[in-house]
Amino acid sequence: MIPYFAQPQFSLGPITIHAFGVLVACAVLVGMSIVKRRAAAQGVSEQAIARFLGWVLMGAFAGAHLFDRLVYFPAETLADPTSLLRFWESLSSFGGFLGGSVGAVLFFRKHAAPGSVWSYVDSFAYGFPFGWILGRTGCFVAYDHPGRPTAILIGQMYKDGIVRHNLGLYEAIYTIGIAALFHLAGRRPRFPGFFLGLFMVLYAPFRFAADFLRIGDVRYHSLTPGQYGCIVLGLAGAAVLIKGRRR
Repeated sequence: MIPYFAQPQFSLGPITIHAFGVLVACAVLVGMSIVKRRAAAQGVSEQAIARFLGWVLMGAFAGAHLFDRLVYFPAETLADPTSLLRFWESLSSFGGFLGGSVGAVLFFRKHAAPGSVWSYVDSFAYGFPFGWILGRTGCFVAYDHPGRPTAILIGQMYKDGIVRHNLGLYEAIYTIGIAALFHLAGRRPRFPGFFLGLFMVLYAPFRFAADFLRIGDVRYHSLTPGQYGCIVLGLAGAAVLIKGRRR
């Protein structure tokens, strides 16, 4: 088993910096670097893709926080509405997906040239898993997704003294496989929507199954909000692949 360890942190004057925040920042930088390189190969200027990423990131962080507060913790949010304004607290990955999508749509309506949408989308989808590895490694270090008790070798001692599934670690490991597959698949041209649809259909079933191991998550009719998101994500990904293949 992996022993329990408190999230590493250090102080920089009055500011306390946590390992989770550092890893998330690294995830954004790595993901953006790969997306920019991929976009340049498809003829998208660095200035245009940087603006696109700005819209996506703003939407993602806003959506991640609001979705978490309103869907996962509705009672707590109703008791303390000001928590909606504390964007540095509590984030949801599916809220980030939703908010990032809204940001992308707004960008396309205002700034994208006709016929260029899939160049942006596929560049982003290709680079996303590489950054997601670091983001979920941050979740592993913070141990913010503890699961049910387990006896497997990569189970980790939680602060309650029980060896549990660390779902952040599992997702980071799984995403390494997705990133490796994308690296191989990206060596030759693919139809529009290939990387977006492929990520969606690969991520959805894993996350759906992993959510059964979660503890403490709100459930609606026995399923977590993330599991409902997985159903939508998987179906949408299949539709993107089918339509893209036909094009």
